[in-house]
Amino acid sequence: MDLRRLEVFVAVARERNFTHAAHDLHLSQSAVSQQIAALEGEIGAQVFDRSRRRVALTPAGAALLEWAYRLLADSQAARRAVAAAQGRVTGALRIAASLTVASYLLPGPLVGLTRAYPEVRIFMRVQNTREVSAALHEGHADVGLIEGELDHDGLVLQVLREDELVVIAHAGHRFADDDEIEFQELVAEPFITREPGSGTRQVAEAELRRAGFAPEQLRTIAELSGIEPIKAAVEAGLGVAIVSALSIRRELQQQTLIARPIRGASMRRHLSAAFAAGQPPLPAARELVRLLGEYGPRSLDRFGQSSATTM
Repeated sequence: MDLRRLEVFVAVARERNFTHAAHDLHLSQSAVSQQIAALEGEIGAQVFDRSRRRVALTPAGAALLEWAYRLLADSQAARRAVAAAQGRVTGALRIAASLTVASYLLPGPLVGLTRAYPEVRIFMRVQNTREVSAALHEGHADVGLIEGELDHDGLVLQVLREDELVVIAHAGHRFADDDEIEFQELVAEPFITREPGSGTRQVAEAELRRAGFAPEQLRTIAELSGIEPIKAAVEAGLGVAIVSALSIRRELQQQTLIARPIRGASMRRHLSAAFAAGQPPLPAARELVRLLGEYGPRSLDRFGQSSATTM
């Protein structure tokens, strides 16, 4: 049975939508349809009911899905075993990375990896920490790059470096006169937050509670998906936010934002690589993690300044 057809089948089954599956697979919708038609011809049964608004599995499709997961998992295990035995840094590398890591830490190491090993092909999804964990558990990623904590069951974590979360405000904000911010001062400000499932949001809320503060008291006026929209909104004066110090080095240098810690709340966290337990990491994944550990600042102070640089 053709494994590529099974991969397409699983993607459509997961998304219940041909267009979304095509986007995930970097294929055209017609190519996805052709692969599904070829699979149905191969097994002699229809796998999807297309008569409804949302694609649904037929009984035959539901039966096939369980076996498809097993066959693809076995294929991945075989690929890993051969690559690990040969020690060759080559082939496809599927990365699931949180937004902070993907945008502000990963580009340099990716350049280093592909220049040193031109046979490596990168496939990356930018997802929040919760989605990265799911991608690893479901076998859709070879390595995950996350911020903060996640469910460790079935995963192995390797800490890459330390990051700090800080409160940001526009350059003319009253917080510019303070070295630290009292939590009650933060509560008085309109607050912009990340979406649920964001590692930044999870860490911020957890650390505030650990310090004895109630994040529910924050006067949230907007929930935005992504760091760049939040920074732009803060620069425009919409409100204040809590973001990674790693993400604002340029704005601090350009003096369009200020960054301050919250008095009494330690907002430090780890940025980590994650692998599915029980499977040897691909050599390309190991090399990428090594480069991530060497690239840029090992840690950042509370105002986003590098403590050391390499590479």
